[in-house]
Amino acid sequence: MSKNYRWKHPGLTVHDAGGLKNFWEKKIEYHAKQVQSENSRISRSALEKLRCEWAQRLEGRLKMLQQPQKVPKESSLLPIESFHLVDKTVA
Repeated sequence: MSKNYRWKHPGLTVHDAGGLKNFWEKKIEYHAKQVQSENSRISRSALEKLRCEWAQRLEGRLKMLQQPQKVPKESSLLPIESFHLVDKTVA
């Protein structure tokens, strides 16, 4: 490129193949470190353990709801309706 062209376009940067290769290798390395740190953070998180516990609770609840309903025993106590309340107030 001529000297004149560089003065007309000062923002234009020219890189050789080695410079571009180094640039992208650094970008890829940085991205790989970010992914590794994110995976490490997720593995230390308690969220997965909580999800497993809630899934077990839901499975137990579903099993309980799907079982045939058991008839409750009759109570030996008298029901409330059997007592006759007498109004002792005089009208």
